[in-house]
Amino acid sequence: MRPGDSLSNIASRHNISVAELSRINNISNPNHIRAGQTLKIRGGAKVKDSRSNQNQYASNRNYKVPPANKNTDHSVQASSTYTNQPIPKMGGWHKPTQGQVIRSFNPNLPGHKGIQIAGNFNQPVNSANNGVVVYAGQGSGGFGQLVMVKHANNVYTAYGYLSSVTVREGQKVSSSQQIGTMGTSPEGKNILHFEVRVNGNPINPTRYVNF
Repeated sequence: MRPGDSLSNIASRHNISVAELSRINNISNPNHIRAGQTLKIRGGAKVKDSRSNQNQYASNRNYKVPPANKNTDHSVQASSTYTNQPIPKMGGWHKPTQGQVIRSFNPNLPGHKGIQIAGNFNQPVNSANNGVVVYAGQGSGGFGQLVMVKHANNVYTAYGYLSSVTVREGQKVSSSQQIGTMGTSPEGKNILHFEVRVNGNPINPTRYVNF
């Protein structure tokens, strides 16, 4: 896995969807893959064979996730300088929900690769921009029910701690369309965990969305 890699990058390189790759490997939260983890690639995924210059179709192939820096509790190993890198210019952004930001973004701290927005239990959570749902289900990384949406320019958003999910994988969603409702964190707070990633790297959501 290259620095800044993620499950979505791996899936893209092997011509397989994030949802299919997650199901094949029993991954309930595509935000979390471990260094050293072996991922199965199958279903006609097109794989580059390094021993020759030919592409091959593998019916059942493993992908080894190599170590990435020292902090391996998340799939993305972001440096603080990445947050200042240029990002794709995109319009049409809206707040995913109403409320106050109670935890700011810090990619070098576990659990801070997004922001937390406080609100009321079961209040609407909306897609922040037009896109396609690539994951909808129970996460394993402590974020409860989770939805991930892929937007243009390889930009992704993630919505965690949901009390309900109202979309399905593969569904197209528009900006401000409801995708679920706000749930409760393990600390008992009614919040939304919201992330924005560009090419698998977390960025400060405030670079796109005004809170």
